Amino acid sequence: MHILINDFIGGVLDRGIPLYVRNLIDGLKAEGVRVSVVRAPKICRKLPRSLFYLIAVAFEQLAVPVIGLVSRSDLTLYPYNSAALIDLATGRGRIVVHDLEPLKRAMSPSKLYYLACYRVLRALDRAIFTISELTRKRLLESGLFGRGPIEVLPNTFYAFEELLQAAVPIHAADKRILLCTGSTANKDLESIVSDYLPKVLAKGFCVSILGLHKTTDAPKLAALATFLESGQLRLCGQLSDRDVAAEYRRHAIIWVHSLREGFGRCVVEARLAGRRVLCTDIAEFASLRDGGVYLYGNSAELIALLDRFIDCDEPTEQYRGYPYRDMLRQALHVAFGKELVRPNAPINAG
Repeated sequence: MHILINDFIGGVLDRGIPLYVRNLIDGLKAEGVRVSVVRAPKICRKLPRSLFYLIAVAFEQLAVPVIGLVSRSDLTLYPYNSAALIDLATGRGRIVVHDLEPLKRAMSPSKLYYLACYRVLRALDRAIFTISELTRKRLLESGLFGRGPIEVLPNTFYAFEELLQAAVPIHAADKRILLCTGSTANKDLESIVSDYLPKVLAKGFCVSILGLHKTTDAPKLAALATFLESGQLRLCGQLSDRDVAAEYRRHAIIWVHSLREGFGRCVVEARLAGRRVLCTDIAEFASLRDGGVYLYGNSAELIALLDRFIDCDEPTEQYRGYPYRDMLRQALHVAFGKELVRPNAPINAG
């Protein structure tokens, strides 16, 4: 089996979907699939983001189908919520729809682009991939994708687990917390700064923040400037995957705060690192829960959980909340075997 993957955007961006794609490539190769990848050259990093996205759309629609034919791939995978219409029409292309977040935003050229792709999918009843059973149910409920089968092509963590194993073991002090957040609206940064962080810092915890690395991010923490100056609050900056793995290892507790997510990658990464995870009580995080994941509904509940785990030496169990290896093998069997999962059939996640 030979799969061509359109990771053009991954030549410029790092985390988010590009990280999903990089991990998926490693997983497919580990399962014996031949993979070819197309990415934007590094020079595109210097382009204005709007211009780059315009080029990415043109490349996806015009160049990728040709590359797929020339390379004689059995299938072209489009993992960025959109796909070449010609490949959808011929059945050579397979799209990964991560979530419906882009459609909840104000009307824009990108939203119109996604809608155009989804209308073609619905008209042709094409099979699609998504990343979790929870998202699969939401896509079915939306009615946007017709009667084609929807299968789970999971986030994989083959390479990330190797990075965790290679990380130098560092004793994680009980009062060191790694906060995984971001600056988008769903991350609820305003509440973190005004409500959560002041209470956490007042308890004497040292907090490192992963996910705030834009030049516009630091000013949003102006109310906490004293803690930044003292070092009790720290911004990790933009990190490589290797450095991200090391940060998980350096902290006793991982705090993941969000109002909604497409998946919940930080929860899985932190648990694979053997850390306890405290996260907001949302469906995306609850679906990844195991004995080392604890949910909270407000800042008081978060503080209660932190108090509970101060000086707690009890190790966490091996993570079993997202068996991605079994899920990937199931997806390969279903997608490229004799049968396809119909929309109302359950996914066997192993």
